[in-house]
Amino acid sequence: MNIIIIGHGAWGRAIGGVAERLGNRVTFVAHLDSSWPSVAPDYVLLALPVQHVRETLSRFPAPGAPVLSLSKGLEISTGQRVSQIITEVWGEQRVGALSGPTFASEVVAALPAICTVASADEKLTKDFQSILHQPSFRTYSSSDLIGVELGGALKNIYAIAGGACHGLRLGQNSLAGLLTRCLAEMTRIGVQAGAKAETFAGLSGIGDLMLTATSDQSRNFRFGALLAQGLAVEEILPKLDGVCEGLPTTRSVYLNSAIPADSKPIVTQLHAVLYEGMSPIEAVKNLLGRAKREE
Repeated sequence: MNIIIIGHGAWGRAIGGVAERLGNRVTFVAHLDSSWPSVAPDYVLLALPVQHVRETLSRFPAPGAPVLSLSKGLEISTGQRVSQIITEVWGEQRVGALSGPTFASEVVAALPAICTVASADEKLTKDFQSILHQPSFRTYSSSDLIGVELGGALKNIYAIAGGACHGLRLGQNSLAGLLTRCLAEMTRIGVQAGAKAETFAGLSGIGDLMLTATSDQSRNFRFGALLAQGLAVEEILPKLDGVCEGLPTTRSVYLNSAIPADSKPIVTQLHAVLYEGMSPIEAVKNLLGRAKREE
């Protein structure tokens, strides 16, 4: 199969290697490239920072091939998922998403990884699986595209919170409790958007959350830890060697009026820290000081 991957960062290259191990021919298009390759793709994979997706796709003609999103996040200006942006800009209905607990460096090393591939069309999902599935990169299928995309996007927010909890030295009890409530919040937001609750108990939900909210391999986790140490956002970003998707995703979810404020208390407090000058410890006090309620 001929596969074009838009995005030449660590994650795009890692998935390109996975596809090549199955004998697929992979061509990369970088974010700032001005021309489209001459090859006619059987599939297009999208591995761009989410805030660059719309502008990048607008520069290229619709390829007329199914598109699998590898990007995890939400567009700030619209709140849209990546699959929605693809359909809106390119008019392509054959879209899907790959998500799950994966670090690029481990995928490159062919260490075992397990992901979820989702689309609304069962055959299309299996087609996407066929270009990636192998013993070192096991894929499960899902028809819940909304849930899989939202899980991958929202966990970046909560990974910042997990990093901040670590940076504040609040202890393992605190971290476990925080991540449990993060899972409840992301499930609540997802269900309100039309996702299935059980999706968030899977690889793209709790699986990805556990990985990125507890490991310093995660840029979002490192961002939160440095934030807790008193560094400003502008000081932290150059230290990450990559994009912190949780930063714009927090903004997008906070600004989305379709998500009631009482459904996103952790997002609201994190937004206050990131964009309104609140200290991380004050945000912790606000969350712990909320009125008692049922779980």
